[in-house]
Amino acid sequence: MSVIRLTVNGRTHSVSHPTGLDRGAGRPVRLLHQRSHHDRQGAPGQKSASDRGADPILFRLRHLTDKRQIALLKAVAEAAGWQTRPSPGPGIRARGSGVVTGRGVALRKSAAVVAEVEVALETGQVRVTRFVCSHNCGLIVNPDGLKNVIEGNLLHTMSRTLYEEVTFDRSRVTSTNWASYPIATIMDTPARIDIVLINETHKPPLGAGEETSAQVQPAVANAIFDATGVRMRRFPFTPERVLAALKAT
Repeated sequence: MSVIRLTVNGRTHSVSHPTGLDRGAGRPVRLLHQRSHHDRQGAPGQKSASDRGADPILFRLRHLTDKRQIALLKAVAEAAGWQTRPSPGPGIRARGSGVVTGRGVALRKSAAVVAEVEVALETGQVRVTRFVCSHNCGLIVNPDGLKNVIEGNLLHTMSRTLYEEVTFDRSRVTSTNWASYPIATIMDTPARIDIVLINETHKPPLGAGEETSAQVQPAVANAIFDATGVRMRRFPFTPERVLAALKAT
């Protein structure tokens, strides 16, 4: 079994308007396409997890050699109560006939994230109901502070994944207030966030500030795919975009 090779190229553009710093600005975008590619076929003739009828986590474990990442995937699977099956799933109905549920996973370096979602088929509305994260940043000095950072990463990037978008006309930015630039509110917070910390006391402490901002978008995209069989490739995953993708299938 061969592993698909994927090359991602980026370009830097000068813009006329002021810009500011963002949390993990490039990582979520790159990981969205890389980790979604693991679950879905890329070019013709190249098979990934869904094309082989393979469970997404078992598929990754077959191709991993890094002991840290193997441990992260196994830990997040156990904490999430992951059931071994291929994606997309059967589209399990939740809260009535118009809502389906799914789960997705994404892994990068020192963290793995599982997202569980509900998708309303009539409106395209996506709701994240649970996050599970396994995290290994070497020696843990302050576990409570680390959990706070991880939770902030998960929720902030969830907001960017589902809601936040800068809009323009031909001369200016048009998303200038909270009505035109919505963010996640307390009502959008998942019912559960479970974090598993792997403390390697024999290793130096590593950074955790932006690591878990990278896995959210691909995990949510893979969860939507698991629930509906539809692959989302442009974020935010607004109801309008999700509904259009559902109707196009």
